[in-house]
Parts: sequence; C-alpha cells; structure tokens
Amino acid sequence: MNRTEVIQKILDKKRARSYMEIGVDFGDNFFPIKARKKIAVDPTFKFSAGTRLKWTLKNYHNLFAQFHELSSDSYFANANAAPRIDVAFVDGLHTYQQSLKDVNNVLNHLNENGVIVMHDCNPPNSAAAYPAESLEHAASLNLPGWSNEWCGDVWKTICNLRSNRKDLRIFVLDCDYGLGIITRGNADTGLDFSNQMIDEMTYDTLSPDKDSILNLKGESFLYEFLETI
Repeated sequence: MNRTEVIQKILDKKRARSYMEIGVDFGDNFFPIKARKKIAVDPTFKFSAGTRLKWTLKNYHNLFAQFHELSSDSYFANANAAPRIDVAFVDGLHTYQQSLKDVNNVLNHLNENGVIVMHDCNPPNSAAAYPAESLEHAASLNLPGWSNEWCGDVWKTICNLRSNRKDLRIFVLDCDYGLGIITRGNADTGLDFSNQMIDEMTYDTLSPDKDSILNLKGESFLYEFLETI
C-alpha cells in the first residue's frame, strides 16, 4: 500500500472536502488524489504545464486545484490565506526541524476531526535516515549503504509529538517508508523523551526499537483506524 492509496482511503471515509499537500515535487501523489478542494504547496514545482493539463483531463478534481509555489513557512505566515483542512499530507523537506514545523502549522489549520499523514517516518537504513540538508546533500556524502533513498530524520518528529503532545493520537503505518498518521484525541500510548534526548538520537537508537518508538502498525491497521474517523 502506498501513500496515495492511504490518503485516498482516508479522504473517502471522511467524505472530506479539503486536501493540502506540502512537498508536491513532480505531482506524482497530488494529481491522482480526488478531493473537492486541493491545495498544493512547494517552493519549486517540478511538473510542466503539459503534465498539469494531462492530469486535469484524467482527474477533474485538479481543475480548480490551488498551486502555491512558495515555502510552507511563507504560506502559513499569511494565516488569513490558509483555509481549514480536512486531510493534509506532509512531505516537504525531510528534516526533523522542518517536518515538525510543518505539522504544527497544519495542526493550527486542521479541522477538529482532521487527519495529517506524514511521509518518510520509517527509514529503511542508516544512510536513508542521515540528517542531511537535502537529497542532493545526502547523495554527495558517499554514505555507506547509500541507495538514493532519503527519509532524513523526519522520524524524530514522531518522537517529539508522542513525547510532548498527549492530545494527539499518533501511529506509523509500516508501508511506503513509514506513513505517520496524526489526529486529535487522547494518546493511547506515548513516549517520555526530552527534547534534548530526541536531538541526540540517531538511527542506531531507533532501529532496534522501531515498533515502540514509532508506534509502528502493519498495513491492515489502516482499516481499523478508518472505523474511528
């Protein structure tokens, strides 16, 4: 199961009207999504006008989609322009600091029963989890085991939220590099890491204890979750 399937199942179950995606890149995930109101945010869109037209013909939900070619920080700085969101996908810069900022900004504009999906929460190896500044930066470092897969240290955002936000329900689906699912509600389980401890954690800390640190769930758990939203 991949990110597009998971997001669409959540949208369909909620009969959600609004969808936001941070980190659109080539639009491989954004364009297939079917939602009445779609909002794309990325500092540099990598798709052509022809690709946008093709996808508008294939999926009419793209006809009135909004495209904001700017950083997520700049987008949210204009709070009046940021609408309430039912479902959001956070897949921007793969760093702990920026992914945490993106999630917190989305939470400020998320409808009460909204859902946030985060990508890259379960890196497959230490090279993919390296805390670089970008994919290009990580690729330039000749990391042992590098295979052009880069999740960065986004997983630390899961640690931070599970340690500091007892008002959020959080788990990670074990598919597509780890899909973090965040909703409002009393946390069923939590962590007690300090912010300093999280800062100092590495992939070697995460790897042997992924299940408990990430609250990792198998793909089939999605259907159990869908019954609660």
